[in-house]
Amino acid sequence: MQLKRYTVASLILMLLVGAATYSITGEAVSFDLLGMHFPNLPIAFWVVVPVALLYIASILHMMVYALVGNYKLRRLNKDHEKMIDSLRDALLGVSERNYVYKSDAYKLMGKLIDHSAVLPYETLRSIGNEKIDEVLELMRDVKEKKKVDIKKFHLGTTTSISIQNNLNRLERGELDADSILSRSESYGDIVSAKAYESYVKSASVGSILKYKRYFTKSSLLDFVQRINAAENGIEMSNEELAELLCGLKLTSEDWIDVSEAMSKNMLPEQRIRLFEMLSEKNDDAMEGYLFTLYDLQMIDTANEILNNTSKDDYQIFKAYRDLKRANKHYDIAIFLRRSCD
Repeated sequence: MQLKRYTVASLILMLLVGAATYSITGEAVSFDLLGMHFPNLPIAFWVVVPVALLYIASILHMMVYALVGNYKLRRLNKDHEKMIDSLRDALLGVSERNYVYKSDAYKLMGKLIDHSAVLPYETLRSIGNEKIDEVLELMRDVKEKKKVDIKKFHLGTTTSISIQNNLNRLERGELDADSILSRSESYGDIVSAKAYESYVKSASVGSILKYKRYFTKSSLLDFVQRINAAENGIEMSNEELAELLCGLKLTSEDWIDVSEAMSKNMLPEQRIRLFEMLSEKNDDAMEGYLFTLYDLQMIDTANEILNNTSKDDYQIFKAYRDLKRANKHYDIAIFLRRSCD
């Protein structure tokens, strides 16, 4: 539209210049320039020619700048789309992002977003961009534990949205522990470990040990509570238990919790022999052994062990021993700030 106006205005100017010149002089002239002979034409014509050449030159100038401007605009538009995709990935929790921006206006923000996670406020419902609004809706639905079609987003198993969605599906019963654990690479460690927590409550010992890499403290305690249980119980020798437990990274407090969980159903004799064996293999298990002895009222044995330790070792148990000697009787579980149900 602007070019049409410019062209019309230029033609009007050329006509006015030509008419004005012709009204002043209607004579004709011929001349030679740069070895070229120009024919005998009205002076008004030769005056209009430079104006016409200026018009043509200005049109070419505008075309060049229009092409340059269009190229810059296309580059900005492409960078804008990359920025939207990068923001979308940041919202989805995609870890590997490396968008290359051509324009300086986007390079700084692009680099920042590519190395950031975006967590919008819950009050943000939409921003008017289809790609972003779709992700915002997905995030709300997953948080509210709704059924969603997440496949179209092509998310990896390690993204927070994929993890939460699979946990939701597991909770709803759409996924079962067997299917998750048999294809753990498709669901990731977090979902597999969560599935394992329910798996250890009913699966056979062999099946449980097959996926023992997913043992957490919670699932371990559920597992050991099944030993010799009347309902859904399992049997394991002390040697098998010792091998399993020593292969896990347990703290002194963890060993006490394991002993307390075993107290639900394990025979006292087996429990004592197990922790005696464990304490010989792992120094951290000694606190679990002492707890077991005091819990089962094996006072003399526990005191004898404590008497043969250095002054600064096992001070909590030594304090408990001294209270017992002073006829101050407390349950060892309460003394260690544990409930004794």
